[in-house]
Amino acid sequence: MSSARAQWLVTVAGAVFALTAFFSGLDRVTAHQPNDERLIPSAFRVEADRVAASLHLLAGDTSQADAAARRAILADPADARGAAFLGAAAYQAGKPAKGESAMKVAARLSPREPLSRAALAAHSMERGNVDAAAGHFDTLLRVQPAASELEALFAMMEASAAGRAELARRLDGQSLWSDAYLRAEGQQASVLRERARFLASGAETIGLSCARVEPLVRELAKRNLRADAQDLLAAYCVNPESNLLLIDPGFERLGEEALFGWRRHRSGDVRISTIGEEDRHVELSNRTSVTRLVLSQPVALEAGEYRAFASVSGENGDALLVSLDCGAPSRPGQAGGSLGRGQLLQAPDCEDQVFGIWLRPGKGAVSLDNVRLEPVGRADHSNRP
Repeated sequence: MSSARAQWLVTVAGAVFALTAFFSGLDRVTAHQPNDERLIPSAFRVEADRVAASLHLLAGDTSQADAAARRAILADPADARGAAFLGAAAYQAGKPAKGESAMKVAARLSPREPLSRAALAAHSMERGNVDAAAGHFDTLLRVQPAASELEALFAMMEASAAGRAELARRLDGQSLWSDAYLRAEGQQASVLRERARFLASGAETIGLSCARVEPLVRELAKRNLRADAQDLLAAYCVNPESNLLLIDPGFERLGEEALFGWRRHRSGDVRISTIGEEDRHVELSNRTSVTRLVLSQPVALEAGEYRAFASVSGENGDALLVSLDCGAPSRPGQAGGSLGRGQLLQAPDCEDQVFGIWLRPGKGAVSLDNVRLEPVGRADHSNRP
């Protein structure tokens, strides 16, 4: 097994078992006062050895981890955790054959031992035995359905054609797999994007509903990754607006919990109100002393120049500015001209673009409607109604 896989298994060991350090106050006595270990019943001493093995693995002390794991095995040979820690220590020491042997023993002692199942799944994937890997992975999902370390095994399956086919089959028919794979909260953006692309490309064979993928779509849109979000939405849901440069240009759904669209940025002295029913528009006012961001939405634009237009009215009509940035809106310079006549913008080359509307301080309210973007020097793909 590769050193990267070995290091990952050490991390799994710590994540799965380090919390047992707090299992008993007597365990902590042995950890800090080894000379008192003879006063502790054997059942607690073996637990302390398992705790010590996990902590030594996290610290990178292979020899101490090996010794603690061996003590745990001698004290309680029927418990699979001792063998699993011994295997993890062997991987860390660069002895993959010994590590695999120990993990197989642990799996025989307890089919639900998570560390050994993770190791055997990784071994099977590296050898191209996808069916066996999926079997180990399935058991691991039942034992640790929310463990962050599952991401490495998902990534291994995504890396080969056979793995992708098996992953698609499992996602199609087993909610245990899809629940773990579609978990969006707390995931890294790169993980979310890879999963969205995999799901979008395999939509014809992965039988997931729009409701199942919606949390992932929402999280992608929340992080301004609109292109990936729209591709996933188009693959599993009906979304007639998926190709618009701006969603909801007339503010018809402002304030609703839409997958895409405008986000309001209100503060104490900034007011954002929707006016009207059939001919709806938004009214803005800024009573602070600085320019404030009032509205934004994620966009997916080709890099280049764009001109932003809108229908603007009110005594403070020239106070609106727009921005195009990566990740989060940045306050634009004071120049820019009237938004009613168009403001020139440069779309950056990134995958988390965000369009922002800013309001300078001033008396009175500004009425805003029909916001649109038009590419400069290219065919018009704007979102005019």
